[in-house]
Amino acid sequence: MAEKLLEFRLCRFCRDRQGAGESGIALAEEEDGCFICEGMSGDLGEVTERIVSRLGRFEFRTFSVGLMLPHGIQEREDTLRSELKIRGGETIKSELAGRLAKAVVKRMRGRKVDRLHPDATVLVDMADGSVVVTSRPLFLYGRYTKPRGVAQRRLFCAECNGRGCEKCQGTGYSASPSVEGLVSKKLGALLGSKKFKFTWFGSEDPDSVVFPPGRPIVIESKNPRTRHPPKALRLRTGEGGMSVSGIRVVTKKIEHPAFVFKTRAVISSERPVSVEDVKRLERGLRNAVVQYRNNKGRLVDKRIYFVKASARGKRITAEIKLDGGLPVKRLVSGEAVSPSFSESIGMPLRCERFDIMGVWPRRE
Repeated sequence: MAEKLLEFRLCRFCRDRQGAGESGIALAEEEDGCFICEGMSGDLGEVTERIVSRLGRFEFRTFSVGLMLPHGIQEREDTLRSELKIRGGETIKSELAGRLAKAVVKRMRGRKVDRLHPDATVLVDMADGSVVVTSRPLFLYGRYTKPRGVAQRRLFCAECNGRGCEKCQGTGYSASPSVEGLVSKKLGALLGSKKFKFTWFGSEDPDSVVFPPGRPIVIESKNPRTRHPPKALRLRTGEGGMSVSGIRVVTKKIEHPAFVFKTRAVISSERPVSVEDVKRLERGLRNAVVQYRNNKGRLVDKRIYFVKASARGKRITAEIKLDGGLPVKRLVSGEAVSPSFSESIGMPLRCERFDIMGVWPRRE
């Protein structure tokens, strides 16, 4: 054992980590003569400064520090512990990360370490001293309203189909206004985030109006620099103003929200619609369970809660309350949907447009 001890000389940090009094390992005369870290464990001041500088660009209360070590360092510590039969103990990666975290807490008052759910995560490459900071995604809930002529989602460029070209300036998207595009641009400037992911409570056509109180939406802001969003957004479009109201931070993403909505549909028919036609339509679809085939080819059951309609000539205006996910235009025409408006009234109908009057989360 004595001969093996002479083979290893360590800096004070690596020596203490093995159990200074118990290991009997000699202290290296110079820190860069350390068998394990070759001097890397010494002065961490420059790396600390770099971390503080990067973190200063983000708004955060909690953080964690992770490390990438140069090749061979962890292996040399493992070799030493195996040769000297040293069991357990803190690893060099854990010790260095802890020292850096303590130094940051000392420099940046009011911040604390959270290894499970930090607001900001620091990754240090100890080989070159580079520091990368990423922040935890921010999930925002709100309700949007929009005028006719504004799409819900961004549309791919018709010229390149999303690949990026001269016409779309490399973005891959059409310049036509959309809720997704307008909100991403505005929130990106306010939160310092370049990427967003949207969870929609259903969809509507570009020519649909979404009236107050609006359609719910959950927005995931990737790598935001600030964690305090505005309470509302007012956005100008070429078709009129749109808004997102009641914005608040939520703890997690909503994967598949269940909802109920009310819509006003303008419907055309092949012949004039009578009062009796309207009554038959309202009676036939009140509290009806409708079956339709979704985009994945599966049969799905949805409920219509009520239909209130009026007719003038060959045009029907109908207010409908129904489960989210049921396609309004197909419900009217009867395309892979039963019962439908066309089926209930006994003649072909076509939905010219529909507007969104209200959307509510469904209580299961």
